[in-house]
Amino acid sequence: MTPLTANTLKNLLERVDFAREGEIRSLTPLSPASVEIRFSVQDIARGYDWIDILFRLEGVNDAKLVSDNVLRSLDMSEGITVEMNSNSCALAIGSYAGRSNEAPCYILGTSIGYEELPFSA
Repeated sequence: MTPLTANTLKNLLERVDFAREGEIRSLTPLSPASVEIRFSVQDIARGYDWIDILFRLEGVNDAKLVSDNVLRSLDMSEGITVEMNSNSCALAIGSYAGRSNEAPCYILGTSIGYEELPFSA
């Protein structure tokens, strides 16, 4: 798992076009304070080939998670919002800059990392 910084986050999100029109593959609570969410996205740096990106949020202190059947029906046309500052981070489905806790699915924590994985069909 690679930790994200402000610069690497910006580059990653631009490279995958903020996961717009991507697919949510899974949402997995690992513990009460750790959650993973996996997306299939198109990677601009790889000629728009599909890859999976797995985000892991640690120190989770608030979240609105949805069941698997609702997860697959969430609208990904706006992609995802991922924000971070020195002591907190947020990941939300949709365009919710500055107000992640209003999204239909969100996770707030203290740190975030990611891993690039092969596309899961």
